[in-house]
Amino acid sequence: MKIQDTLTNNLKIIISLLFLSAITSCNTLKSLQEDDYLLVENKVFVNDKRTSNLDVHSYIKQRPNQKVLGLPFSLYLYNWAVEDFEKTTEKWTVNHPNHTKFIQTLFSDKQTKEVYLFYKKINKMLQKNEAPIIVSATKTEKSVNTLKKYYENKGYFDVEVNSKEINEKLKKKSVEYHIKTNDPYIINDYTVDIESPVLKKIYNKFKKESFVVEGKQFNRKDFVNEQDRLTYLFRNSGIYSFQKNYIYFEGKIKDSVAKIKKVRLVIKEKVSKRKNTLILDTFRIQKVTKINVYTDYSFVNKNLKYKDSVAYNGLTFYAHHQLLHNPKRLINNIAITPNGVYKDIERKATIAYLNDSKIFESPINIEYVTNKEGNLTANIYLAPLKKFGIDVKADVIHSNVKPFGVLGKFGIIWRNVFKGLEIFELSSQFSFLNIAKDTSSPDFNYFGLTAWEFGVNMAFNIPRILFPVPTNNLIPKRMRPKTTIGISSSFQKNIGLDRQNITGNITYSWLNGKKSKHQLDLLNLQYINNINSPNYFKIFNSELIKLNNVAAVIPDPNMNEGEITKPLEYIQYVLDETNSFEAFYPNEFLIVQQVQERKKIITEDILVPTMSYTYTYNGKKNAKDTQFSFVNARFVSVGSITSALAKQKTEDKKELFGLPIAQYIKTEIEYKKYWNLYNHHHLAFRTFVGVAMPFGNSTSIPFSRSYRAGGSNDIRAWKTFELGPGSSQSNLDFNIGNLKLVSNFEYRFKVINNFYGALFVDAGNIWDLTNSALIEGNSSYKGWDSIKEIAVGSGFGLRYDFDFLIFRLDVGFKTYEPYLENNKWFEHYNLSHSVYNFGINYPF
Repeated sequence: MKIQDTLTNNLKIIISLLFLSAITSCNTLKSLQEDDYLLVENKVFVNDKRTSNLDVHSYIKQRPNQKVLGLPFSLYLYNWAVEDFEKTTEKWTVNHPNHTKFIQTLFSDKQTKEVYLFYKKINKMLQKNEAPIIVSATKTEKSVNTLKKYYENKGYFDVEVNSKEINEKLKKKSVEYHIKTNDPYIINDYTVDIESPVLKKIYNKFKKESFVVEGKQFNRKDFVNEQDRLTYLFRNSGIYSFQKNYIYFEGKIKDSVAKIKKVRLVIKEKVSKRKNTLILDTFRIQKVTKINVYTDYSFVNKNLKYKDSVAYNGLTFYAHHQLLHNPKRLINNIAITPNGVYKDIERKATIAYLNDSKIFESPINIEYVTNKEGNLTANIYLAPLKKFGIDVKADVIHSNVKPFGVLGKFGIIWRNVFKGLEIFELSSQFSFLNIAKDTSSPDFNYFGLTAWEFGVNMAFNIPRILFPVPTNNLIPKRMRPKTTIGISSSFQKNIGLDRQNITGNITYSWLNGKKSKHQLDLLNLQYINNINSPNYFKIFNSELIKLNNVAAVIPDPNMNEGEITKPLEYIQYVLDETNSFEAFYPNEFLIVQQVQERKKIITEDILVPTMSYTYTYNGKKNAKDTQFSFVNARFVSVGSITSALAKQKTEDKKELFGLPIAQYIKTEIEYKKYWNLYNHHHLAFRTFVGVAMPFGNSTSIPFSRSYRAGGSNDIRAWKTFELGPGSSQSNLDFNIGNLKLVSNFEYRFKVINNFYGALFVDAGNIWDLTNSALIEGNSSYKGWDSIKEIAVGSGFGLRYDFDFLIFRLDVGFKTYEPYLENNKWFEHYNLSHSVYNFGINYPF
C-alpha cells in the first residue's frame, strides 16, 4: 500500500511539473506579424480617475485575450497550432521526413496516414481557440465612439473621449481611454401631447409612475422604460390595438450653457389604411364580450362543423363530436374575463395556464376579432394531446450519498382522466449505482456499478385545490393551484441496510407571482423498513472495532480468541445490570451504550408522518439570467397530529400499525446569490441553516432525515458523513447531526471551448442538539463557541459543458480542521489528503 501511495504521489508531482513546464514554455507572441502588437490591457479613466466599471468596459470593442489565473490558456493552445498545416499526407510526409520515417518503422503506410489525420484533427481543434488580440486602430476608434454614445445616452452631451496606445514590454500594448464627462443635461421642460382623449385619461390616472420627470438628469433608458410602461398600461386598460411604436419623444437642447433639455411625449391617433385611403381610427376601450373555446381544434378539421357545444359562465365550449373536457374545470385555466375590458396580461396568463396543464399541444393560439359592436370576440383554439402517452428516460444521477449511477425510467401517462384536466402517471425506475465510500481507495471505481435500486410511483395530478372546504378566495385560479396525490415504493439493494421505503402523500402547490412558489404537504406518510439489519456491524465496521476494544477490558465469554463473532449478544452481556459492569467499567459501559443507541437509531423500522410548508423565491428571469437570488424556506412537523391516533404501546412509545411513530420538528432555510462579473466569469454564494428537534415519542431524528456534512454538493474537502459532528473525531462510518450550518463561495470562469473552471471555499459543520448523555461533549452545539468548530475547505474544479448537462470534477483541500489539537490551519493542505469529487451539474 505504501509503495502504491508513493507511486501515486510521484505521478501527481510529475504531471504538475509537466503542466507547469508546458505553460512556461508558451509564447503568446508566436503568431504575431512584424507590425502587430498584442493587446494586454484596457484602461479607462473617467474625469482623471481610473474605473473598473463593467458596464463602461463592456462598450470597448476590443478586449485582451481571456485569462484564467492570470494566464491566457486559450491563446497558448492556439499558438500550439500550425498555421499552414499540410493539406495532404504526401506534403506532410515530404515536409517531415525524419518524423515520418520514425512512424513508418512502427506502423504501416495506412496507419501512418491515420497518424497524419489525427495530427490534422488535433491542429484544427487547437485553431478553434482564441487567436491573439491585435491592437487595432479601427476598433479603438469604434470604442471611442461607443463610449461617447454611452455617456450621451446618460445625458452627458458634451462628453469628450480620447484614446492613447501605451507600449509595454516586447510586442505588447495597452490602450487607455480618457473620458471627460463635463456637466450632464437636465430635463427642465417635459410636456405631453396625447391626441386621444381616452389614452390621455388613462395616462393622467397613472402619471405619477412616469420614468421621465422634470428636474431629472437626461437618461435615454428612462424613455425606453416609459415606452414599455405606457404600452403595458394601455394594453391592459382595454386598448387592444395599441402598439409600442405609436409612442415617440421629441427633444432639443434649450440652453447649452445651463445644460437644459426640452422633451415632449407624443402619441397620435391611430391611422388605418382601407382601400388605399387613410382613415383616422380613434382609440377606444374594447371589452371581450364573447369567448369561444374550441376544445379539439386541428388544422385538418378546421372547416368542419362543431356538433357539440356548452355555454358556461359567459364562455362557449365547442367540440367536433363530444365535449371531452368539463367546462367547469377547463374554465379554471382561462384567465380572460367575460364582458371585461381587454387585458394583455389575461391573454398571456391563459396561454401559460393551458400550457402548464400538459393536456394541450403548444403553442396555444388565441385570436381576437372585432365584432359588429366594436368589441372583441376571443377565440381560443386547443389541440388536445393523446389521451395516453409513454415517457421513457435515461439519465446519469449523482448526489452526496450516491457517487455515480445510471437511471432508467419508464412511465405511462393518462390525460384528462375525469374530464377535469387531471393527469394520472404510473412510472417505474431502475438504477444501477456505485456505492464505494472512499474515492481515494485503490479499489475505487466510479463506473463499477455495484448496487441497484428499483421504484414504482403512482401520482394523480389535479389542476385545483382538492379540499373539503372551498379555497378559491384564499388561492384563486391565477395562482395556478395544484393537488398531487401519490404513492410510491422503492427497494434499495446493497445501499446501507438494503432499505425499503413506502411513501404516500397529498401535496398542494400554488404560485404567487412569477417568482414565488408555495407548497403544502398536508400528509406525507413514509414507512422505512431496514431489510438487512443483521448486516449493521459489517457496514458500520467502526462500531465493531469499538466493541472489540471494549472486549479487551471486558472479555466476551463466547469469544475464545480474535474478534467478537456475536456483537448483539456481547452488547446484551455488557449492559446486563446483573453483571454490574457500569460500576466497575463506566467508560467501557458508556461506549457499548453508545453503540447500542446508534444501532437502534439507524436500524429501527419506523413510520414518519410529515406535514410541511415550503416557500421558494427564484429571482431568475430566464434561462440566460446569471445574476439573481434564490431563497428556499421550509418548516416540517413530523408526528404532531398522527400521534393522537396512535396507541400507547409502552410507557414511552406510541405505535401505529405496530410501528413506532417519529416525532420531530425541522426548520430549514437556504439562500443563493449569483453575480455576473463579466463574460463567462461569475460568482456564486450559497448558505444553508437547518435544525431538527425531536420531541414526544422520539429522542433522536431518523437516520435518513438527519443532517450530514461533506460530499460533492456540500463541503468538498471531506467525503460524505466524514465530517463532524462538532470537533469530534468519532471515527464512525456515518456521522450525523440535527443542526447544520454550511456556506459555499465559488468563482466560476471559462477556460477554453466547453471547459470551465472554478475556485471555491466551503465552510460548515453539523452538531447535536439533543444533549443526550450518550453524545460526546465535543459533538454538541455550544452556542457561539461552536463557531470555532466550523470546518473550512477550499479547492478548484474543472467542468465540461455538454449543453444538456455539466460533468464536474472538484478537488477539495482541508483548510481548517476543527478536530485537530494543534495547527488546525493548513495541516493537511496537500494532494495526499485531498478529496476528489465527481458530480453532475453545478453543486448549487
